[in-house]
Amino acid sequence: AGPLLVGMFPELGLNPTMGASAFAAMIALFSLTQTNKGLETITNAAVMVLFSSFASILLPSLSHIADPMGTFLARGTNADGFVTASAAAIPLILSSLSYQNIVPSITKLLDFDRTKTTAAIAIGSCIPMLMYLAWCFAVLGGGLDNSIASGAGAAAFAAFTMSALVGSSVAAVMSLAEECESILASVVEVDNNVELCPVQNKFSFPAVAISLTLPTIVAIALAEGGDLTGALHFNGAFITPLLYGLLPVILYQSVQKKEATADNFSISSNLPQILLGVGTMGALGQEIIQDLTSLPILS
Repeated sequence: AGPLLVGMFPELGLNPTMGASAFAAMIALFSLTQTNKGLETITNAAVMVLFSSFASILLPSLSHIADPMGTFLARGTNADGFVTASAAAIPLILSSLSYQNIVPSITKLLDFDRTKTTAAIAIGSCIPMLMYLAWCFAVLGGGLDNSIASGAGAAAFAAFTMSALVGSSVAAVMSLAEECESILASVVEVDNNVELCPVQNKFSFPAVAISLTLPTIVAIALAEGGDLTGALHFNGAFITPLLYGLLPVILYQSVQKKEATADNFSISSNLPQILLGVGTMGALGQEIIQDLTSLPILS
């Protein structure tokens, strides 16, 4: 956020650290002063800017592709063929669909309607993938070339980047604050007649502060430049499989034990959880082996 604000508003004389701090303050202000509906309105506005700016970049670029059908039917560049390339890409596509930390907030905004929530998650996951595929098509076809280097293209690209940053940041804080509210409620002594995790329309200051503190510190520390490759690799290779692979299985099994029935212990009912757990352990094992073999002492 810091370098982006400096590039967009050079006349303000901000440095990247000040820009990152100002952006974090803006997100905190939104989260503390707005209700869930208000935050939804902000993210909706950001999404509208994102779609319109993306369209203003992509649509003219598509018209510049000399051979659209040839681009679409072109052979892949993977030396091992289509099957190997697909095997490498499919896990990335599937994992990109699992980053739905905003689900609790979406569920509340849709009044806990299962059908609406399922549709929102499915559509919300597919649209970014289709946008990415369209972008790749324009790039491979040579339509983008220098269209975003200056002028209207550069302005549209800046609007796209900023709207994506604002929308994703607000959604991330909503997700983290939702979890923090549940944790804070569980550690506070309440009467037996009081609901442990009540549905709230507005986030508390402690929840927002906890959600923003660590990301803000990291953003300010790396505002002048830094390398997060190692941290991103560790998160993607180990934390994400544990969070989306093993943890749901553990939570499901804990709930099933409390509601013990004959069906809960059948192989057919537990098969999805078994496959997910085995697949997650396999993915973790593969990452561990790859990381160990890449160490200089073992290579």
